[in-house]
Amino acid sequence: MLLSPKLMKKRRNEMKLLGAVQISGSSFFVYKKRNGKVSLKSGREEKEQKDAIKRMITLNPVILKILKHYNIKPLIDTKTLQELAKGHMNDTCRVAMGIYSALSDNMKKGLSEENIKEASMLHDWGKILIPAKVLNKPAKLNKKEREIMNIHSILGYELLKTQGINEETLNLVKYHHQNLKHSGYPAVNAEENIPDWGVQIISTADKYSALREARVYRRRLTKIESLLILYKEVLEGKIHKDIYKALFAYASKYDKAA
Repeated sequence: MLLSPKLMKKRRNEMKLLGAVQISGSSFFVYKKRNGKVSLKSGREEKEQKDAIKRMITLNPVILKILKHYNIKPLIDTKTLQELAKGHMNDTCRVAMGIYSALSDNMKKGLSEENIKEASMLHDWGKILIPAKVLNKPAKLNKKEREIMNIHSILGYELLKTQGINEETLNLVKYHHQNLKHSGYPAVNAEENIPDWGVQIISTADKYSALREARVYRRRLTKIESLLILYKEVLEGKIHKDIYKALFAYASKYDKAA
């Protein structure tokens, strides 16, 4: 049964998706109710989670237009849902908060800790609509596959627009693959004012977290290897030196794994 736009809007405003966590080996999606209370829903409740995402798609026609343009069927992969709840987004959030904490008070001016935390937990949400054969390909992506992979940040932005999330947080999700040179993706229009420092924090945290994880196409990199790769981006002008220093301080103190 289709819901009326008025009822859909009411339900949308009753609960906001905040992210995902793993507790004692089980995955949970985190929601915040309109009254401020936070609730957890099991990531194993597959039908409920799929229905929630289908509602997001129904609320925003732009999503289907994007998928149609890239000839992608609007399929929601349960495995991806569970994997999103397990590690990378939570780890990215932990690193992002570590970077934020290590910044000087002057660098923190104008930054919203809450927005950075929320966006870092949700940054890869759009991957739930990326075909599994692209997302989990155990080899280098070809040009077409790379184009498809790169739209995950826009898909995440469009999905989360239906959840009553503030614009700055949405833009942090949308541009978490951008850099100081604005040579990342999606492209930044001249009139757009993206939150560069917040993007820098989440982008750097995302990269560090990804490098420290084993992926289907490569082994897990060591802390030193990961930091060296990101330092190269400092030299290329893609990462601000103070953001890198904050990451280095966090990793030196808290990343004890090899």
